[in-house]
Amino acid sequence: MPSTIAACKFIGTTSLGLFTGVSYSLAALSIPSLLALPSAKPAQHVFISLKQSASLHLRSLAAVSFLTLNLAYALSPARARHPYLLWTSLVAGLAAASDLVPGQSLLSQDQDDVNGETVERAVRASQRLEQARAAVGLLGFTMALVGIWGDGA
Repeated sequence: MPSTIAACKFIGTTSLGLFTGVSYSLAALSIPSLLALPSAKPAQHVFISLKQSASLHLRSLAAVSFLTLNLAYALSPARARHPYLLWTSLVAGLAAASDLVPGQSLLSQDQDDVNGETVERAVRASQRLEQARAAVGLLGFTMALVGIWGDGA
């Protein structure tokens, strides 16, 4: 059983680290490069495709982290149930829930008339969201690393 708990902690921490890295690379590299495309129509198409693909992967990583850290907490004996597991899984869930923020303006794929300023606004808003998500993910990842280091698992 201790090896199962350690594996859950390791998987949860690793997936949270991957989540943070993907969010950071989206915010720092991928999303800003869309503004260099020559016109609004290709930028819109690539932006929508990137957001859909990234959202699927980010939600999957956050869900794995959330579930495995909660499972590690549930399987731990009473004396070894460290609250950092719950806090870290809560942060992972919060980072994943940022997709559900109302008012996030995604462009519509079927628009024929695309305005460059609208695309730029959507790209900038998405970049800010990914920066915030990366910061929250980094907080959770740091908590997980310190917690694992502290309990020796």
